[in-house]
Amino acid sequence: MTHYKQTQFGVLLNVILGLISITTIGFFLFQIGKNPIPLIPTLGLISLFLLIILSFYKLTITITDEKIEAKFGVGFIKRSLLLSEIDYSTIEKIKTPALYGIGIRITPNGTLYNVKIGSAIKIKSQNKTFFVGTDEFHIIKDTLLALQANKKYFILFTQH
Repeated sequence: MTHYKQTQFGVLLNVILGLISITTIGFFLFQIGKNPIPLIPTLGLISLFLLIILSFYKLTITITDEKIEAKFGVGFIKRSLLLSEIDYSTIEKIKTPALYGIGIRITPNGTLYNVKIGSAIKIKSQNKTFFVGTDEFHIIKDTLLALQANKKYFILFTQH
């Protein structure tokens, strides 16, 4: 069962790659410059930009009964953490500076997954760190804590 789902769109990345793609197509169509771009390299570049856009155009954070997951774009790249492995005392909000950029970034706080600059949620387990950009830190934290409390209540209730 899904308890939480948020999708953020990477507008900045999509606009930049869209403009670069349109410019590349324009250079090919109008044969601009002394040495214009041939067809095969143009198709290769457009294919590369399309693959990047499909991979990073959005970031979806989902919380189910078993895990929290962050998935980029169509789902080629994802990060998840089992709820049973979470150290709930480590959940924290971190303001991510513009210097960190967007996409997948190695930062002093861990590997950051984001599509826009702002804040992020950082969650640790014994062997993993889940560090994902979000504007809804408090909703995610409250959802995780409620699921943890319900699980503890269920375990206590079934033992008696």
